[in-house]
Amino acid sequence: MDPISRRPLAVRTPTASAPQAAPSAPTTAQTVNTAQTVGHTQKSGFEAPGVKAAAPAPIATWRAPADSELGRALSGMLEKLKQCSITIKGDTPESLFRRAILDNKHVTNEQLLAMSKVTLEQLDSGPETRQKVLEKIPNARELPVHKFTVAMMSAVTGIDPQKLSEACPDLGMTGAPNTPLLYAAKTERMQRSTALHDFTDYFRGAGIQGLNKAVWGVENRVLSAIVSALGGGRY
Repeated sequence: MDPISRRPLAVRTPTASAPQAAPSAPTTAQTVNTAQTVGHTQKSGFEAPGVKAAAPAPIATWRAPADSELGRALSGMLEKLKQCSITIKGDTPESLFRRAILDNKHVTNEQLLAMSKVTLEQLDSGPETRQKVLEKIPNARELPVHKFTVAMMSAVTGIDPQKLSEACPDLGMTGAPNTPLLYAAKTERMQRSTALHDFTDYFRGAGIQGLNKAVWGVENRVLSAIVSALGGGRY
């Protein structure tokens, strides 16, 4: 018997390891992008992080979209009205315009658009009226009610407020320059009423018919002034 150390060893031939399969190619390129496919037929229910859907165009008021002619005109009016902080009887020019004109169902969109196109020449009181006003009320242009009324009309027409004040010192004055009744009202109730009536009646004089009636219930200049003085109105 051969010693164990001399016994022949069984030699095992190493078997070749099976080749590893190559990693499969990414399937992303082969897969149709589902989001793109869905996008042709409907909106995806998901948004990428940090990405917000485009907001709809803002609406200037309930009357018209902001990108319409009227919407752009109203947006400009309201932006200018915010610049005047004078308050009379709890109203600023903006709040009074919104309540009595913009939100008044009797005032038409056509009237609003026409207001935005009125020129200084159409509103100019004329040299004779200016002289009468300043003789009776020398500080007319310095009074808060005048500045309040000018701010409303300037914002709506786009006319420079300084030029409007120079041309129409009677704005905000109670009464009429061609009558004995012309004065600066003392009470805020009458001041606010006068400011609004001057606003509507000056536009009537500029050719915008129906505005006095829309706000006061009657178109006539004198009758609408009486309704205004008595605290009436349709707003």
